[in-house]
Amino acid sequence: MKKDQTKFEEEIIKNFGNYEVTESQKNWNSYSKFQKQEVLQEGDKIFAELAKLKNEGYSNDSNEVKSLMILWHKFLLNFYTPSIEVMRGLSEMYIKDNRFKSKFQKIDPDLPDFLHKSINNYVNELEEVYKEKQKTTLSQTE
Repeated sequence: MKKDQTKFEEEIIKNFGNYEVTESQKNWNSYSKFQKQEVLQEGDKIFAELAKLKNEGYSNDSNEVKSLMILWHKFLLNFYTPSIEVMRGLSEMYIKDNRFKSKFQKIDPDLPDFLHKSINNYVNELEEVYKEKQKTTLSQTE
């Protein structure tokens, strides 16, 4: 288990940099056993609810799914503050990395694909908000 975790951390560092691993380790190690359990349950609840919405016919760009993506984003803050690029990278890992893919498929066989699309819709929206804020900021300095 420890060997797998170390390998996974090395992959994260290679793909995204050291910040996420260092920050995640620091935050995770600061939690009590009870807090760690709560964090993991929170994540499980988000993914189960997402599968439920998928099965109820909600699209991955619906307001209900967007609300869950906001909760997912807040969930990530238990570990580190993710950039847009990191969130997009996680969406790729969730669908391509068998460790994640199989975990999500246990919840629902189609969840990895739905989650991937849902995260990308959410991240695309965050990018648009960011771009608009940049335009506003730049126009105020002219």
